[in-house]
Amino acid sequence: MTQRTATRRPAPRPTASRGPRVASPDARLRVALLVVLFVMSLFVGRLVQLQGLDASALASEALGNRLREVTVPAVRGDITDAAGVVLAGTVERRDVVVDQQVVGEYKKKVAGSVRVVGVDGAAEDLAPLLGMSVDEVAEKLTGDRRYVVVKKKVTPEVWRQVAELGIPGIIGERSFERVYPAGNVAGSLIGFLGDDGTPLAGLEMTRDDVLSGTDGMQRYEIGRGGQRIWTDEASQVDPVPGGDVRLTLDRDLQWYAQQVIADQVTATGAQWGSVVAIEVETGNILAFAEAPSVDPNDPGASPAEDRGTRALSDVIEPGSTAKVITAAAAIEEGLVRPEDRFEVPYTYTTDNGQTFRDSSPHGLEKLTFAGILGKSSNTGTVMVGERMDRQTRYDYLTRFGMGQPTGLGFPGETKGILHPPEAWDGRTQYAVLFGQGFSLNMLQSAQVFATLANDGVRVTPRLVAGTTDPDGTYRPAPEPETVRVVSPETAATVRSMLEGAVGEGGTGGNAAVPGYRIAGKTGTAQAPSPTGGYSGYTSSFIGMAPADDPKIVVAVTLQRPVNGYYGGVVAAPVFSDVMAFALQQRRVPPTGAQPALVPLEWE
Repeated sequence: MTQRTATRRPAPRPTASRGPRVASPDARLRVALLVVLFVMSLFVGRLVQLQGLDASALASEALGNRLREVTVPAVRGDITDAAGVVLAGTVERRDVVVDQQVVGEYKKKVAGSVRVVGVDGAAEDLAPLLGMSVDEVAEKLTGDRRYVVVKKKVTPEVWRQVAELGIPGIIGERSFERVYPAGNVAGSLIGFLGDDGTPLAGLEMTRDDVLSGTDGMQRYEIGRGGQRIWTDEASQVDPVPGGDVRLTLDRDLQWYAQQVIADQVTATGAQWGSVVAIEVETGNILAFAEAPSVDPNDPGASPAEDRGTRALSDVIEPGSTAKVITAAAAIEEGLVRPEDRFEVPYTYTTDNGQTFRDSSPHGLEKLTFAGILGKSSNTGTVMVGERMDRQTRYDYLTRFGMGQPTGLGFPGETKGILHPPEAWDGRTQYAVLFGQGFSLNMLQSAQVFATLANDGVRVTPRLVAGTTDPDGTYRPAPEPETVRVVSPETAATVRSMLEGAVGEGGTGGNAAVPGYRIAGKTGTAQAPSPTGGYSGYTSSFIGMAPADDPKIVVAVTLQRPVNGYYGGVVAAPVFSDVMAFALQQRRVPPTGAQPALVPLEWE
């Protein structure tokens, strides 16, 4: 048997087991490089944006965080009396402000070494200087605000003491404070400002266009320590100061009149009282006193009703002081003469059945027309006045300024109430003859007598004599408007009759001023009640001196007095006191000639 040789085959190669694949080092480097380049491109792009595109905006934002812009207030102008005595002025003050973020770095010497005392130490040092408690100051200094007001309007002396402490972040910003050196003298006329400097009343409001000036602006950079850094970015626009307003008032006369009327308001228990003094020839208001009044330094201490000017804003019925209008009209129209004789009853009934009476019962009196005015007879005034028709009565009331603004231009001033004659009922058409049925303010009432004192020419009253520009240029107020109301002869005749009213037998004897001839008229009218009807009385006296050459008119009013209410009793003494002071102060010589008066009575 043939043996076959077996063919030998190579053994199979062992199969290698699969492990993790190892990345190529080159690939890793490439990926890392791409990531780095990408990130770098973001930084480069942002850098380009910051340094190129947004550089200006970012720089401005950074600077804005350090810059402060504050208003530099204009110095408000002064209000002075006729002689230049300041009644309202402005003084420099400082507002103490703080940057809370740096005040904590305050250091001072303690026990021989300099230590950081921070907010607590700053509060302890500032509190006694600012008149605040330590806790109040600490609260103002604590936080992260960059601008906080700690105390407003401290004096320059106080600010110097604060600055000497060297507290980081404490700055004194210049400000001003309105002050009224004379207190409540003419306070109701001067007015006052709000806490934010807004004018709220009186001349402060009506003359704000002159007084206020134009505020400026100041911009500066704040350093790390809160100090001001003056750089090219800092700038300033200077404020323009306000102008001054010079009044026609005489401060001394104003002060004296306020004292006298305040004393009388207290003595009589009146609701309020007023005194108006006018220079006859010019229409200048020399005094405009009221009681109660307001102190503009602290207006909140006075009730709201005492902060205004009642002599301009309140309407009153004039009562018997308005009888001079009837007298002037009747004489001007040629309807009566002062010496004409009348038999005057206590009560008088008109043709349309309206009955009027005098203030006190009396028998049939034989009075001249001068006596009717001097004794203030209602019935006699109606007997004379009914000789004029309704339109004539109305025309003379308007000529003397009734129902019209005085021209003073004061806020809240009333023009009074005077209805046209066709609206008068059967009683009003006669009541207007003796001061009822229409109303006015106290200045209007004083103007009636100033017109007669000025030979029948009505002069628009003035309170502002002129203004002074910031550069010192004085600008006098325009000359007042004038209008003739009655002839010089009629005015002189009525003045003579009014002189008799103050003489023996007249109702105004308490108004006499020794050495001077006085012409004037009492008034006692029922006071209208806010709820309708009447409550109490309006008592007044208005007069002029010297009667033969009048220089000054003084009008006195007391509203709702309770300890006496006749004008000749409560108002006339105030007139006498104020007029005597005014005549002596202005050096008006005493009267020499004796008057030739028409008798008040006849036989």
